Amino acid sequence: MISRLILAWRSIWRNKKRTYITLASIIFAVIVATFMRGLQLGSYDKMLYDAIRSSTGHIALMDKSFWDDKTMDNSMEFSEDLKQILDQDQKLEFWVPEILGGCLISVGNNTRGVVVQGVDPDKKDAQIRLREKIVEGDYIQPEDQAVMLGKDLASFLKVGVGDTVVLLGQGYMGITAAGTYPVKGIYDHPMADFNRRLVYLPLAAAQYLFFMDGRVSTVNLVLNDTDDIPGETAFYHSKIDTSSMEVRNWESMNQDMLSAIKSDNFFGKIMIGVLYMVIGFGIFGTILMMTMERKREFSIMMAIGMQDYKLITQVVLESIFIAAIGAIVGLVISFPVVYFYSLHPIPITGESAQMYRDLNMEPILSISTNPGYMLAQFGIVLIISIIASIFPLYNIRKFNIVDIIRGRQ
Repeated sequence: MISRLILAWRSIWRNKKRTYITLASIIFAVIVATFMRGLQLGSYDKMLYDAIRSSTGHIALMDKSFWDDKTMDNSMEFSEDLKQILDQDQKLEFWVPEILGGCLISVGNNTRGVVVQGVDPDKKDAQIRLREKIVEGDYIQPEDQAVMLGKDLASFLKVGVGDTVVLLGQGYMGITAAGTYPVKGIYDHPMADFNRRLVYLPLAAAQYLFFMDGRVSTVNLVLNDTDDIPGETAFYHSKIDTSSMEVRNWESMNQDMLSAIKSDNFFGKIMIGVLYMVIGFGIFGTILMMTMERKREFSIMMAIGMQDYKLITQVVLESIFIAAIGAIVGLVISFPVVYFYSLHPIPITGESAQMYRDLNMEPILSISTNPGYMLAQFGIVLIISIIASIFPLYNIRKFNIVDIIRGRQ
């Protein structure tokens, strides 16, 4: 077998120009496919990371009716016993209690419908690094009776730090919720809806506003390790009153996003498939030319007693050598580029950036460094090379040895 490998290695360099052209096409395909696939998977990871970290968490505790009807009446009791369980759970990175309520926010003649989110300021900062996004004023504290507004909302209302806004909505059990609050801080979030529609209020102040003493809308749990999700889901099922509350995992809360990712992933695979199909024809052409150019050599070898399956094995080894070299070089070139852009995501500017913000996505292009999809490119190229060998190798078995040796073919 070693002698066959040595012979295959030497054979591919007998026509260096042909080999270099084939290698160049494979290397180019691997680089393009790796970068395209990395951007695609990176964007999915970023979307899910943002959704989990800034919104749903890996697991959420809520009233059984809340997910389908997000009203104050479908809130849950947030007991001290539950807080103690959450604080003692070593598998949690952090947990975030929230109150979500729709309100009108008004200053003078300017009024807009907003979502008021009552949060624990420290836990919310751990979740989305909200403190870093403050552009004017200061970050809210747990004891404050003040709000933080998004930059676009503050601009619409024509308010600044220290100005007072009016919140008017419906609280628990249909009680009218109304209050006036000074603006303590203005933040700039990369997601457009946050800047336009989201008002942050300390949790205690929100509970007072909406008459929800001791109650919250949801408790979002972010885990240290995603492998713990099934176990943690079962754990909290055993700790809550399942007749009135439920435990939801992130997949059930992000089904629309997962469906969109699945659809986009399918078309992305088609595009990469087309790219590799083109490369496959290139490999096919190379092996076919190599076979035709060497048919006299092959015929003589078979005439002196070499079995055809050994000759076919020899040609397959040559095609695998070419494919493997091209794939390895392509991956070696791709990895530093992919790694660099994973550390320095590509910023999106101009109108495209605004489009991303309108879709509630941060305007950056992230790239995945998961080794799985990179190694997959290596496997795909090898499979393509073997498939592309089938027809030329079939021709070898059809050679008319006598005619070829005598120069009649």
